Amino acid sequence: MSKKLVDLNRERALYDPESEFNSPCDIAKEVGLTRGEKLAALQRWSYSVDRRLASGYEGMPTNGTEPRDAELFRNIELTREYLEHESP
Repeated sequence: MSKKLVDLNRERALYDPESEFNSPCDIAKEVGLTRGEKLAALQRWSYSVDRRLASGYEGMPTNGTEPRDAELFRNIELTREYLEHESP
């Protein structure tokens, strides 16, 4: 369920979306953000997850989060594709 507009911390939503939303779909449903802001937030989240995955590939400890992060990365990309092709 998306947050109420008054509950949304816009700065965190845009710059640290993983701390503000439970899933990429929650970003897509958020009425307090423009489509462009949603896409930017998803891009930031995608970058963060990609860096965690890359760290694992480079041998850094990931505490077994790779499968969850790989699924999260996939969901972020699917949500981005949905928003990019959604009618304005």
